[in-house]
Amino acid sequence: MRRVTPLQLDRVTRTVGRGDASERLARARVAALSVVGHPGLCVPLDVVREDDAVVTCAPRVAGVPLAQAGRAADLGGWVWLVAGIAEALAALHAHGLAHGDVAPGNVVVGARPVLVDLVAPALGGERGTPGFAGPERAAGGPPSPADDVHALGAVALAAAHPSLRAVAEAWMAPLLDADPARRPSAGAVARGIVACAAPVRWRPEAPAEPGSEVAPLARTATDPRAWHWRLRRRPLRLAAASSVVVAAVSWAVWGPPLATVVPSAGAGPAEPAAASSLPDPGEAARALTVARAAAISEGDGEALVALTVPGSSAWATAAREARLLAGTELRGLDVDVGTARVLEASGGTAVVEVGYRLEAHARVGPAGARVEIPAERQEVRLTLEWSGERWRVAEVSASP
Repeated sequence: MRRVTPLQLDRVTRTVGRGDASERLARARVAALSVVGHPGLCVPLDVVREDDAVVTCAPRVAGVPLAQAGRAADLGGWVWLVAGIAEALAALHAHGLAHGDVAPGNVVVGARPVLVDLVAPALGGERGTPGFAGPERAAGGPPSPADDVHALGAVALAAAHPSLRAVAEAWMAPLLDADPARRPSAGAVARGIVACAAPVRWRPEAPAEPGSEVAPLARTATDPRAWHWRLRRRPLRLAAASSVVVAAVSWAVWGPPLATVVPSAGAGPAEPAAASSLPDPGEAARALTVARAAAISEGDGEALVALTVPGSSAWATAAREARLLAGTELRGLDVDVGTARVLEASGGTAVVEVGYRLEAHARVGPAGARVEIPAERQEVRLTLEWSGERWRVAEVSASP
């Protein structure tokens, strides 16, 4: 006997399988979802049969599909999106469930981000959307909370406007770790991402120009040794002599360094070059220090991040600093770099101790408040990595 789904304009139907076995699995999945009760999850109301097809019937969610919403240009809006998806996933994972296909096509942005398509990815016939699913899914692995977190990281990068790319990459790097065991939980992401910026509701509209949408198959390069997620971060303050001014050339002020040096993003680690064949790392450290001070002074966040190794602790610090440069002016900032002593040099890595003097200058805030900052002498140790083209900073520590 044929059972037909009634036509209801406020409902969305999807065929999730065929046959009795698929129907049993789908009904069990809907029953499990029904107890989660999170507003960021669009749980189907019913499972019906249309001939042999198994069809779910879910409420229609008001909003714009993320795949058609363009990209978030405001940092608060981007954080709102990431936090909302992470909170929904955390609720799902707390009940022992995983989504299995977190992708721009399965997120609707309205009063809050809402995950849809909660049944079909969990029935064993799908492997997630290429470019978003974790690498373990491509090898045949089942849906898992870790896979959802990887997909969240890729979705977040795809939804970030190019102006936010550096910050988004720094914050999402841990989610894209190739090792599922090293990714943070969705709950940790939901709690930690708000340290990036205060969430502000994003109100997207369907893109007016072709190509501005979030491409459903956009791919994201990952680094298996991305910097570790930290739930507690020391805030970057702008009001004292030990703030942006010190951070301008005192690389490690704002966060503990990684224990390992992270390679540059790309297809894979480059073959180490002989240290003797590379440009002098001491001179490179001097130039990098001057360039960092110039980037801070000019408010150029992109240039600031470009001096560091993607995924490293120095990169994460620079990305956080970059978003705080807007509206702040440093007048008269000049750096006199003195000694640059190479302590270690092996392969494509070098450790250099740099001494420099920050000349007296003034910091002028967005409201015009002026703070005079006296001259200061500093020393740091920079761990540099050769990218194949130039030296960049991977790690910073204070000189003993």
